[in-house]
Amino acid sequence: MNALAGSRTAREEFSADWPLLLAAMMGVGLASVIPYSIGIFIGPIRQDFGWSSELILAAFALIGIMGIIGAPFTGQLIKRFSARTLALTGTVVIALGTATLGLIPRSVELFFACFLVIATGNTLVSAIIWQKIIVERFVKARGLAVSVALCGSNIAGSISPLLATLVIQETNWRVGYFALGAYMLLSVLPLAWFFFRETPVDVMRSKADNLTPLAGLTPRQAVRTLEFWCMSVSFMFAGMGITGYVVYLVPMLTSRGLPLLLAASVLSGLSVAALGGRLLAGALMDHVFAPRLASIALILPLASSALLLFLPPEYWVAVAAAVLVGLSTGAEFNMIAYLTTRYFGLKDYGAIGGIFYCVFMLGCLGGQQLPALLLHWWGYEQVIIVFGASFVIASTMMLACRPYPNIEGALSEDIVTTSRRAEPAAGR
Repeated sequence: MNALAGSRTAREEFSADWPLLLAAMMGVGLASVIPYSIGIFIGPIRQDFGWSSELILAAFALIGIMGIIGAPFTGQLIKRFSARTLALTGTVVIALGTATLGLIPRSVELFFACFLVIATGNTLVSAIIWQKIIVERFVKARGLAVSVALCGSNIAGSISPLLATLVIQETNWRVGYFALGAYMLLSVLPLAWFFFRETPVDVMRSKADNLTPLAGLTPRQAVRTLEFWCMSVSFMFAGMGITGYVVYLVPMLTSRGLPLLLAASVLSGLSVAALGGRLLAGALMDHVFAPRLASIALILPLASSALLLFLPPEYWVAVAAAVLVGLSTGAEFNMIAYLTTRYFGLKDYGAIGGIFYCVFMLGCLGGQQLPALLLHWWGYEQVIIVFGASFVIASTMMLACRPYPNIEGALSEDIVTTSRRAEPAAGR
């Protein structure tokens, strides 16, 4: 990192770069619009086209599949193209793909083609793209800055299901997708165009590592560490539980008699709670040992599962369960970027972070598809148990992470084994 960035206080970092942070925050939200709203569209599309829920979710699964395939290459894309170029291109692609869903006839092929376009745009606007400049520009307040940027997913997640529900109730699902596409384009493109820019130092660093060498591990070195595998397993099962609740919470609640608009408001409440959890975790991550914080956050949805299983299906029960899942979701997703930098450094942040996002997306894909299969034989009660178990596994794996290594300046092959003595377990 450059000397100027390293000499600034946390307050100075936010004061100078808040427009960049705002653009990144809204950009991160793009990837949440479709997942948070898909549960709203399943019923109307099924009624209009006569398709099964499994078919609709299979098209939606293309987003996860593309994320799994594309995530490991995200770091290479950032090296070849600027983060700004990828972000602007992805914004246009995902917005147009979403709006086009409102134009297609009853054609499975065109439906899948639209989701393939959305999946391509989703890959280009993944959180790691928007965070690339953030983690380099913010040093003293990196944890909080990453958390603020990720709040965009909660803003989009709270707006998109309510927007889709209101538009669908007034018109139809086709206009609902037009509205979501317009929201994507108008909320992100102007901000990204004017403010999401690398400085000359950022550009030079991307083109030549010898300008300002960055400390850290290579992917080959990272896979030799215990933390890489603990974090991978945790992120995968967390993704399964998080996505499972986001996708199936509305159908689950409506099947128990809750009106669609109230069910959508519960999902929006989950997203708002995630925003609070994200900011709280971001404020704490720079001061406490983040894996322990993640472990505590990931066990909260176990209480959500208990509420949904053992209490009557009333609105306040659903809201309480959603809030607990939201708090966990907000804290956990922060950890991917933050723990990548703390355990593996910035040298290959794009490549290693891309692997973790790939693993997370694999879990998300499981959270999308596994419940649909289970519902052929079981009910939502068993699906809720599966979600709870996934969070227990994710929480347990975080407990196995050891103290942060001293990454700064340590670039040799034995970086991890020689630097474990550097920091106490409480972190900094």
